[in-house]
Amino acid sequence: MKRTLMGLGLTVLALGAASVGLARKPANPAPSPGSILAGGAKVAWSPGYRVSFFGVEHLHPFDSFKYDKIADTLMEQGLVPEGAFLVPEELPAALLASVHDPAYLASLTDHERLSEVIEVPVPGIFGEASIEARILAPFRRASGGTLAMARHALEHGVGINLGGGYHHARPLFGHGFCVYNDVAAAVLQLRNDGFEGRVLIIDTDAHQGDGNHAAFADDPSVYTLSLQQEKIFPQPRVPGDRDVELPSGTDDSAYLARLEKELDKAFEAGDFGLVVHVAGSDVLWNDPLASLGMTIDGLVKRDLRIMNAARSRDIPYLHLLAGGYGPSSAEAQAASVAAILREVAAP
Repeated sequence: MKRTLMGLGLTVLALGAASVGLARKPANPAPSPGSILAGGAKVAWSPGYRVSFFGVEHLHPFDSFKYDKIADTLMEQGLVPEGAFLVPEELPAALLASVHDPAYLASLTDHERLSEVIEVPVPGIFGEASIEARILAPFRRASGGTLAMARHALEHGVGINLGGGYHHARPLFGHGFCVYNDVAAAVLQLRNDGFEGRVLIIDTDAHQGDGNHAAFADDPSVYTLSLQQEKIFPQPRVPGDRDVELPSGTDDSAYLARLEKELDKAFEAGDFGLVVHVAGSDVLWNDPLASLGMTIDGLVKRDLRIMNAARSRDIPYLHLLAGGYGPSSAEAQAASVAAILREVAAP
């Protein structure tokens, strides 16, 4: 199977090179502070989030242009003017080394090891510089967006990163297309900044956030609530504070009813200073890597419910996009972020 995938990867590589040219690199604008939007929200995004490896990235069902599509929709609707996005810096190496095993970080330029992490065969013909620029740097920049939006949320109430939520990256290894744990890195840096509040992570991706569970297993200041589809990746589970296993086919009505109950329980678990929502869209009915039954309308209602639950309690809210691999993913998450921005801006 590995040999077959590698051969396919080289075929896609050739097609990608023919269409974009070997000299072309992903657009990567300089960091920018962006603009505070109506109601105090801010949105982080950069074309530099895009993993681009001459077409090989298309072997994974994740749409590497999804973040760009969502940003385009927000600009077209006039919700985020062009130039108003915060363009983050990459997370620094020292911070990543405080979250992850340095040996793991050093292994990421090994083709076979990186292929296991991102679930795409990375051809051995590319050197470390290409791997850094086209795969690792985009993950670090999107993770930097999580930190920037966490800081903004603490100051202004709502921060949205059109990326991040890499909840499968554990301290000792990454998998599931998650290289770095952006939430763990952001929380650590917030602590270094002086933030002492408790953190509530609400994970509504269809897949369990095993990386976050592992990262915060011994940290009582972080509480994790995860609503996930039963019997799918990752297995075995890493225990969290509250794991809710949902059966295949769970639709909008059943999902939202269960969410309502679980939110009440989660907020009763303590006084929180930050809510982090890992808002995966792989709960949609047409996602190829899960089999829940939600619609775009249901996903939008889910995200508004969680954001409003935080805001009604005067708790800063951080929104991360996380997973989502189906044909409706970009449309759904664009609709969700648009609804959040309109809600925050409403008088």
